[in-house]
Amino acid sequence: MLFQSATVVAALVFVLAGASPLEARPATRGAATSTTTAAPRRVGGLWAPKKSSKPRPPKDDDAREEELLRSKSTPAPGEAASKKRRPIKMDESAEEEEEDSEEGDDDDEDAPRVTKRRKRVVEEEEDEAPQPIASQPSVIPRVINLGVGMAGVRRSFAYTSAGQQGDKGLRLGYQIALESYPFVNQPNGAWRTIGVAAHYEKEYGDSTWSSPMSGQFIGYGFNQSRWGFDVRWAIPAGEWVVIVPALGYGRAGADLQRMTPIAPGMCTTGVMDACVADINASYLSADLHLRFGLTPTIALSLSGGYLLGLGVQRGMDQIAAEASATMRGFHVDAGAQMLLGDYLAVQATIPFRRYAFAFDTAGSSVMYRGATDMYYGLIAGIAVLTK
Repeated sequence: MLFQSATVVAALVFVLAGASPLEARPATRGAATSTTTAAPRRVGGLWAPKKSSKPRPPKDDDAREEELLRSKSTPAPGEAASKKRRPIKMDESAEEEEEDSEEGDDDDEDAPRVTKRRKRVVEEEEDEAPQPIASQPSVIPRVINLGVGMAGVRRSFAYTSAGQQGDKGLRLGYQIALESYPFVNQPNGAWRTIGVAAHYEKEYGDSTWSSPMSGQFIGYGFNQSRWGFDVRWAIPAGEWVVIVPALGYGRAGADLQRMTPIAPGMCTTGVMDACVADINASYLSADLHLRFGLTPTIALSLSGGYLLGLGVQRGMDQIAAEASATMRGFHVDAGAQMLLGDYLAVQATIPFRRYAFAFDTAGSSVMYRGATDMYYGLIAGIAVLTK
């Protein structure tokens, strides 16, 4: 009885545990001998092995639901590897792009600097590079151009009143002229053609009065002069032309060497003596010189300028003795030069100068209101030059 009741109890325990007592033993043995047996499944209250079935591919709706239900942080199967690979490729490419961009930025940053430096270096080199003056030897500015020549100049002086005695005559003399560009040998710079010039001219002769009845004449010594200086700037206009504007100061004079002075109003045509008044006037000059090279050794020149009077000296024998006077004028000079070598040249000039005097006769009894003083002639000589 006890044996049977124990058997019944054991059977109930196996039933409640999910396996029959007959199946429990082979199952236990099978579990020990092989691990490849599929796990049992309970069907209809009985335990049976799980049927293996082929997996079906999910439908599109199922895939969408799985994508929607899948957590953002949880990668889908098959994407982990790709995600792991992509960052590596992206990192490598990004690093390469960053390196390239950094190198490019460095290159870009360096390139302008190098270019700027090169530009500065080139500009400095261009500034420091010698730039010789391309003018021909016949017109090129020189450090020294000293000319000495003989002058034959005729004077023609007359008042606006026909009753006043005038003066005319040819006088001989000399002229000394100096032109210098001290910085012309500098390698470059427009300022190197800035120079100075000075001149002094004087002619000697006599002034006479002749009787219309007998032909007898009475005369005195006479001299006429002018001097001045200016600052000028030579501007080469190609190889054959040089333009030279100039600003300067000058004085013009005429001196009748009469022992006893006489007032200009008393010097009429009826006086049987030469009594023309002296002149001593100062002026400012604004000139323009043009030089044209015909050949490397021959050049022509043309200069002209306006003369603005600063003052006319007054005195007993001066032109402004009886009334204050103002002076204005102009001059024109045409010349030529031929080089005889590197240091010597022959020069010739035809000068023409005209001075006009206007008198303030208010409160005065003088009959004249103005006067003109003209000079023209020829000046020729030699010049000593430097290269």
